[in-house]
Amino acid sequence: MIIVVSGTPGVGKTSVCSILSNMLKMEYVHVSKFVIERKLYKGYDQTRSSFEIDDQIVAKELNDYLREKSNVVIETVYPSLIDQADKVVVLRKNPKVLYEELSRRGWTDLKVIENVEAEILGYVAQEAHDWFKDVCEIDTTNLTPEQVVNKILNNSCDSTIDWLSYSEIQDLLLTLDKVIS
Repeated sequence: MIIVVSGTPGVGKTSVCSILSNMLKMEYVHVSKFVIERKLYKGYDQTRSSFEIDDQIVAKELNDYLREKSNVVIETVYPSLIDQADKVVVLRKNPKVLYEELSRRGWTDLKVIENVEAEILGYVAQEAHDWFKDVCEIDTTNLTPEQVVNKILNNSCDSTIDWLSYSEIQDLLLTLDKVIS
């Protein structure tokens, strides 16, 4: 079984994947570490403090690696890098809470804002829905990692999450846009 756990940074992917892979006795592949260990990046963006990748090269290398695997939990921000999965989960988090979480990491304002805006707009979730037939979205905002894992195991998904349907999140998006404009 291949389980993909995706979402913007700060939603709980690493904690959830660690618990899930240990519980199911499955290999855990952290795509960012995979990229760095295999030197699959083409550069480093100092402004965003992140590695730049060629999606096609990473996808080929990753899927070649996964072809030989039968039980793996994959953590990624980019679900479209994976060709095939038995279960795809996108973790979501209230953007106001996510903003606080990412700010505590000491990231630059630009990096925090770009990731919060991606969550508000549902960028990762949309990519997952475009790439895979069945996608489970889970709002992690008020859940422990163990509760999220239980929801994954029980196929207890939330309905499609639309943060823009909340006026306070619309206001947050406008405020963030002004900061980076």
